[in-house]
Amino acid sequence: MGADTNKRARPFTAVIFGVAWIAALAGCAPNERTSNPQNKLIVSTIGFESDDHSLGESFRYDDAYTMIRAGLRGITQRYLDPVEMDALALDGIRGLATIDPNLSLVEKDSLISLNLGNKTIADFPRPIAEDSEDEAADWADLTVDIIRAARSTSTELQEADNEHTYEAVFDGMLSGLDGFSRYAGTQQASANRARRDGFGGIGIRFAKSTDAIFITHVQKDSPADSVGLHPGDVISSINTEDVSGWSLRQVAQLLRGPVGSALTLHIVRASTDKAYQDRNISFNLSRAHIVPQTVRSHVEDDMLKIVVTSFNKRTAPDVRETLRTYQGALKSGRIKGLVLDLRGNPGGLLTQSVEVADLFLDSGLIIATRGRHPDSFHDYLANGHDVINGMPLVILLDGDSASAAEIVASALQDLGRAVVIGSSSYGKGTVQTVIRLPNNGEMTLTWSRLVSPSGYALHGLGVMPAVCATNATVKGAANTPTRPQDGELGPILAFAHIDSQHTAMTAWRAAGMIFDGRRSGLRDSCPSKVFQPGKNGDLLMELAAQVIHDPILYHHALVVPEPINTAFKN
Repeated sequence: MGADTNKRARPFTAVIFGVAWIAALAGCAPNERTSNPQNKLIVSTIGFESDDHSLGESFRYDDAYTMIRAGLRGITQRYLDPVEMDALALDGIRGLATIDPNLSLVEKDSLISLNLGNKTIADFPRPIAEDSEDEAADWADLTVDIIRAARSTSTELQEADNEHTYEAVFDGMLSGLDGFSRYAGTQQASANRARRDGFGGIGIRFAKSTDAIFITHVQKDSPADSVGLHPGDVISSINTEDVSGWSLRQVAQLLRGPVGSALTLHIVRASTDKAYQDRNISFNLSRAHIVPQTVRSHVEDDMLKIVVTSFNKRTAPDVRETLRTYQGALKSGRIKGLVLDLRGNPGGLLTQSVEVADLFLDSGLIIATRGRHPDSFHDYLANGHDVINGMPLVILLDGDSASAAEIVASALQDLGRAVVIGSSSYGKGTVQTVIRLPNNGEMTLTWSRLVSPSGYALHGLGVMPAVCATNATVKGAANTPTRPQDGELGPILAFAHIDSQHTAMTAWRAAGMIFDGRRSGLRDSCPSKVFQPGKNGDLLMELAAQVIHDPILYHHALVVPEPINTAFKN
């Protein structure tokens, strides 16, 4: 019992972070997305090689030992703050009560008693740290012994398979940490990896109307694009499966598969001529590696607007390619400024956010990370060339902009390269590392904090805009450098508002790492709000146009603070 299986950890290098969401991703993703406010900023993954195990009727105690030992080691070595092994393990054991609420632990002196209701099932000697050569192994042994004892008397535990038990134990372990540290079982972890790294699919987004599944978007250069699928096509069946009445998640799972594998998609396409019936068409496709598209762009008047919905492995290349596409218009002066729209962006890959910021910088610190583990210390520096050569740059943020989006905004604002417009962002300033576990599940752990170029910690604050659209003074018409032309409506931006925002930023940056309520109070100076285009126009784009078209106003709004280095002030 408890023998070391000697499965060696192999480091992964994917660097990720962002807000987690549940989405029924298929060739790309359906339009249905439930945003989870628990923003995850992930900076690395560590993996364990293991054989796949199919779930059987018997409980695999050796597997449980390997899993729990790996989890205890990972948390105690890598979590942001020091964690005591005994407290962590006991929290995990107490998690079994989520399976059977009648289970409880009683600690007395050197004994730990497992109770079922008022009855003591068994007593166990408490591992002694001073006598241990491998404390994680000792506590993993104890945890497995307690699981074995609980299964001998608890019907609920007997019915729980390994995966269900792991979930209870790991959720218990992580419950005493922060809200961004969590466990994902085998299936959920597979879905997480697909969102980060891509998957075998056909490249479509889709939605559901009553019982019909219809395509809403076809990704460029995807298998769906190459065979001629169109938005509006109704999916009737996949291979031989009629998908009428299916959920989006069920359809997504059927559309995914190994890269290169074949599928047949049967669709109904509405006729453009009312005199003809709708057509039933079948398409034979081969799945390809799909990384969801996160960048779209268009020219609005004389401004190039680039919308980034999240950060995955193709985000920075797609932004770079967009700038290449518009290179002629940028150089000729037909485009007067660039708007980078990060509203609602939940985050994603840290490296991609750094690369996006680097596109608009010649030099400087983009972001720093600081934690307890030596590998969590990083300074990410700009080493490229401003590809738009100092052209006016505006970033749009709102209360749902988090993690990677906040890195881009804070870097470009702190280095005096962009004017940020909107509201205070989400304020997600911790970094998570993903540890791949022996069951191919994942444990996400917070392991460092983000520090902006000007030296303030992002966590609990986020990014303060230079133009706050939730502040009534934005519409003050008194001392304005730019006024609408006759017959035009819209907000009028005043110098006084920008001066007020710059004053607020000084206090913002001096907050250090004190989490005693002062941070939320500072955020009150520009309350967090969600801003999306509506029937009455787009307030933030109107403000962006004013800033871009008035050079005096634009340069007045730029912020170039002196480094404060308060990030770890007590």
